[in-house]
Amino acid sequence: MVFYVNDNVDSFIDVKRIYNNYDGGRLRNNQNLFFDFQVHYTRAEEDNDDVGEEDLPNFDNLETLTVEQTHEFDREWLFGGDGDHTLAIVYYILDLLQVPCYYAIVSTLTDEIKDLKKHDANVDRLQVTLGVTVSRFPGEDDDHVDVRFAVAPANNEAVETHLTTVVVQNDGYCVICMDMIRVGSDVEAGRMPCLHVFHRDCGEEWLRNCGICPVCRAVFPS
Repeated sequence: MVFYVNDNVDSFIDVKRIYNNYDGGRLRNNQNLFFDFQVHYTRAEEDNDDVGEEDLPNFDNLETLTVEQTHEFDREWLFGGDGDHTLAIVYYILDLLQVPCYYAIVSTLTDEIKDLKKHDANVDRLQVTLGVTVSRFPGEDDDHVDVRFAVAPANNEAVETHLTTVVVQNDGYCVICMDMIRVGSDVEAGRMPCLHVFHRDCGEEWLRNCGICPVCRAVFPS
């Protein structure tokens, strides 16, 4: 089960690959992949007198903000998991940028990372241009509700009952702390009812802030 923000509001994404330069006849390989983001935020203030059934923003009063950020990610972390892992990475990146999870943006970034997993050898960085409509600009915290925390936290009893301690059979990644889950590690792993696995401590902390799985957005039992 995957949740996306309604795509009625205009949004766009453009991705450009930048390839390695030759240095003395040899390619300069980097373990990390750089993402250069340019995000164009449009803030549409709601006009309560004109709000209709779909609660659409008022586009007669628009403000814009452009933010440029560069993030560096480990290639093994980006390309080492399955489809759920890739989707979780995309959610994580959009959360860093405070960009809503519009379907077109999520699917484009997911497909790009999956394709790079097969053909990433000569790609040094990605230049990603995004355009999104938001109710608040990044950094405006008054009355701000993080999309990730839109679901009520799980209570302690539910966490103890439904977050199952498991022994992993293969090394993987915890998409909450972005570190390895290793076979034979002293760090316990926890499995949610949707079968996604994280470090148990990470899962407990996440669920006490937000009652959904960070990978598939399945609602945790109460």
